[in-house]
Amino acid sequence: MAVTTAQIRDLLNRPRGLTENTITEYITIRTAEVNKKARGAKYITADNVVTDALKESAIKMLVCVDCLRVLIDTIHAVVPEKEAGQQDIRFAKQLSSFEKDAKSLLADIAEGRATAFKVKATTTRVGGTTGAKLSGNLHSLQD
Repeated sequence: MAVTTAQIRDLLNRPRGLTENTITEYITIRTAEVNKKARGAKYITADNVVTDALKESAIKMLVCVDCLRVLIDTIHAVVPEKEAGQQDIRFAKQLSSFEKDAKSLLADIAEGRATAFKVKATTTRVGGTTGAKLSGNLHSLQD
C-alpha cells in the first residue's frame, strides 16, 4: 500500500485550496527522505527492519505538515476573509500536532532514540562469545 492524495486530504479534513499536484510532489519528496533514513537489514537483523506501515505513517505525517504550511501561506487567496481567521487558527493547531507526530515517527525510523546492533560474531568482529580471549578481554579468566 502506498500513500495517496486521498489519505492526505482525509487526514486534513479535505481543506479547500490544496491541489492534487502539491500533495503528490510532497509525497514523492517525503518518500525518498523516509526511505533514506529508515534503518534496513544492511545494518541490523531482518526482524528489526522498519516496517512499511511505519514508513507510510511517517510519510503521511510529514506530507500533512508540508501541506498545512502551504495552506497557512495561501489561505487568504482561497478562503473568504471572514473564514480565514478561523481557518488560520485551525491549521496552526493541526500543524503543531502533526509536527510533533512527524518528528516522533521520523526518530523511530532513523532509530534516533535507540541503538540497533548485531550481537553475534561476524567476519569483522568477534562478540557474543563466552570465552574471555575470544570476546576481547585482555585479562584471561582461564589461566
